[in-house]
Amino acid sequence: MTDSRRASMAVAILLLGFWLVSLYGLAITPPVYEDEPWQASTGWKLATEGVFGSDMFAGYYNMDQRYYDFMPLHPAALALVFRIAGPGLFQARLETVVFGLLTLCLTYALGKRLFGTTVGLLAVALLLGLRLLATGRFQETGIPLFDFARIARYDMVVPVFGLAALHAYITAMHKKRLVWYGASGLLAALAGLSHLYGVFFLVVLLVLVAWNRDGWRALGMLVAGFVLPWLAYGAYVLGDLPDWRGQTKEYGPRFDLLNPAWYLDNLRSEAQRYQLGVATGRGWLRPGLWLTAILLPAAWIGLARDALTRHDRHARVLLTGALLMPALFALLITSKLANYLISFMPLWALSCAWAAVALWRWSRGVRRGAIVRVALAVTFSAMLAEGASQVARNVHRARETTPYQSYIAEVRQHIPTGSTVLGLHQFWFGLEDFPYRSWFVPIVLTDPAYHDPPLTASQAMAAIDPDVILVDPKMRAFLTAPESDSSAIDPGTFLDWMTAQGFALDAQVDDPTYGLMEIYRRSAP
Repeated sequence: MTDSRRASMAVAILLLGFWLVSLYGLAITPPVYEDEPWQASTGWKLATEGVFGSDMFAGYYNMDQRYYDFMPLHPAALALVFRIAGPGLFQARLETVVFGLLTLCLTYALGKRLFGTTVGLLAVALLLGLRLLATGRFQETGIPLFDFARIARYDMVVPVFGLAALHAYITAMHKKRLVWYGASGLLAALAGLSHLYGVFFLVVLLVLVAWNRDGWRALGMLVAGFVLPWLAYGAYVLGDLPDWRGQTKEYGPRFDLLNPAWYLDNLRSEAQRYQLGVATGRGWLRPGLWLTAILLPAAWIGLARDALTRHDRHARVLLTGALLMPALFALLITSKLANYLISFMPLWALSCAWAAVALWRWSRGVRRGAIVRVALAVTFSAMLAEGASQVARNVHRARETTPYQSYIAEVRQHIPTGSTVLGLHQFWFGLEDFPYRSWFVPIVLTDPAYHDPPLTASQAMAAIDPDVILVDPKMRAFLTAPESDSSAIDPGTFLDWMTAQGFALDAQVDDPTYGLMEIYRRSAP
């Protein structure tokens, strides 16, 4: 059996392991992340009515008919899943698990094309076993790929199209066919239409075209391929520009491009994205963190040497992506979510794998090189053992977490058929057959920062006219918070409206995972 065949079999085993572990308790852990039903609701409306919108947000800048708050590709993929399997938390998360599997496949293929099967195999092992982040409610293992593939957000879609764009560029680089430059630009555009930061893959491709002196025609095809899908999306936005402005108003402070201080603030706060959990000192005991801290800088130095002095175009591809992507995130992305890391984590895994292979080969030709190889093998083994233990803990945690479907079924028992329900958007799953409205709408309609002129709480609530109101711990904290001089919203006015309309506590569902849900119903006149 050849080395390539053995590596392919090992990757297949790793992929099967990822698939089986990810499916276990998929609708249980982590608890529902607030963005999951938000984004799934647009996919459901697209699947059932062919409209990119969300009925949960009806009344806010036409959100139920035209949606602009996030990009369309992830909801489109969810719509396909929902058409086949119906709506649900498991179905929504299954989509991101599939994209996680595709990310692993593309990472292995990219490593194999650039530097051989061993680099591709090690990169997959690193993505599946390296615990980089601190753990929390939604980062249960600290392994980015495992954690973020279990959350039905757009994050997991971006690296699939980004890595595919790099594959297309490598083909173009070798075959010198313009169609492949166009394909790479097209795939980079799809990464951007999954989430706006996916556009950074175009920057990587532009740098590579310039560095490798591919020529103006190649550059033109790359840009043309990128622009084509954006023209279609631009036409969609121009169809109702006032609603686009209203829906995206909240993102204005995130794009203060003409302010130099904005860039500095972004750079200063970038460390928040890397939730390493080292503040207490215990995080430094993690072997995966040490492995990354040693191999990643070493990889960049070695790749830079090969790219500059040896004119290695494969080294240029990996170096450019692995360095430029995080730099662009640090400089241009104000939101410091750890979820965004997954877009370039495969490139970091490939960099570390390349460095490990290079170090292993170098050690064979030096005195006492066996010490280096033993140290490398022990650290890798410790990293994999730590990752496996974290995954095992997550499997155990699933047995102690309330299944969301069980919880929402209890809540549902207290909602009469056909009722208009007002609640936070994270409880939409399981209630999607009701006219369900999100608390987001009446709150932002009363805030002058989002709606001009602002409505009163009575006007905003009357526009929804709910029959049932769900008050979970988060909403209860908001509604009972004292009025602040710094806020234009008085939470108490929503409670005043409920009292005036005769809403009374009808039932309570208390749960150790999701907390106390209070269910209010309007009393009979």
